[in-house]
Amino acid sequence: MRIISANSIFNGINFLSQEMVLIIDDFGILKDIVKKTEIQSSEIEHYDGIIGPGFVNAHCHLELSHLFCQIKPNQGLIEFIKQVMTKRNNFNRKAQEDSAIEADFKMWESGIVAVGDISNVNSSFKIKASSKIYYHTFIELIGLNPLQSETIFEKGLTLLNELENYNLIGSLAPHSPYSSSKLLINKIANYNSLNNLAFSIHNQESEEETKFFAGKSSDIDDLFTYLNIDINWFNPPKISSLLSYLDIIPNKKSLLVHNTFCREEDIIASKSKFINWCFCPSANLFIENTLPNYDLFLNHNQNWCLGTDSLASNQKLDLCFEASILLAKSPLISIESILKALTYNGAMALGIEDKFGKLIIGKNTGLNLIQHSDKQLNFIKKIA
Repeated sequence: MRIISANSIFNGINFLSQEMVLIIDDFGILKDIVKKTEIQSSEIEHYDGIIGPGFVNAHCHLELSHLFCQIKPNQGLIEFIKQVMTKRNNFNRKAQEDSAIEADFKMWESGIVAVGDISNVNSSFKIKASSKIYYHTFIELIGLNPLQSETIFEKGLTLLNELENYNLIGSLAPHSPYSSSKLLINKIANYNSLNNLAFSIHNQESEEETKFFAGKSSDIDDLFTYLNIDINWFNPPKISSLLSYLDIIPNKKSLLVHNTFCREEDIIASKSKFINWCFCPSANLFIENTLPNYDLFLNHNQNWCLGTDSLASNQKLDLCFEASILLAKSPLISIESILKALTYNGAMALGIEDKFGKLIIGKNTGLNLIQHSDKQLNFIKKIA
């Protein structure tokens, strides 16, 4: 049995009184939270810094780990997508698996205990099944033509069944509103709602998406030309991409990722839904060389969490590094809110707040030591 104290203890939602200590067993399970006065001081392990639950990486693409340093930065989203499509299969299966195994291990070593991970194929399933990290896998579906929705949806269910054969948890997810028809998004949303599963979609990641939905000339048109896909039938709704599908997404466990070009009117309209906004700042800088206006979300008291995206668009899968970008960008972000985004909010977005994201007596939700200074958040080590 270990008695743990620190300068501050964050329980996933707020800071505990400084007179409290954690009692954990040899397996890292939290047995109790008690006052220091109930414990002999000689028995207490004290740490300088903040102790809190393990991190939740709400958005990642483990299967793209082999594309580390393979993509040119600051080329814009559409060029990034083209490079990923061109290069992702230029590696043999072992090289892809080895890269994913290393990325999974480094996430664990950096204090991450749970991940919301995108899969287009099955290459990472075996790795996730043997990982120390809990994964919720989003089987990502792509298809803008509504006539293909049923076929694409059924293929997604087949891949989801394969995932479940590895005893892994997952759900279906449309890639984005510009690559998934509203009919397909609706089928996915209904399926996830019926089965009480988390929903995820890449949202407003590029200004080109806004142009495409407004009926203006856009690089997205060039992408479909590059893919030799005819979209002359597409009728732009002349509203923002988010507003085009907002009415059909689930009222809970809806994870909107990136949100780089989200406008205030989109955020206000979204208050009718229980949305978790996931930010991946390093990837946004890598791809579009810009960041969301975080203050818009903070001003409207929105739920938000953090993700790393993939090693195709990031130098490392380090949530404290992502958090530090936000702390430097917005003076409105408190240390308490950033820690909640790293833990409880991410767990809530994935529907796993009963297992991770906060200190739960009777469970091992991970225990990290962090230090905070000069708008920097640094992971020091895993305590349990």
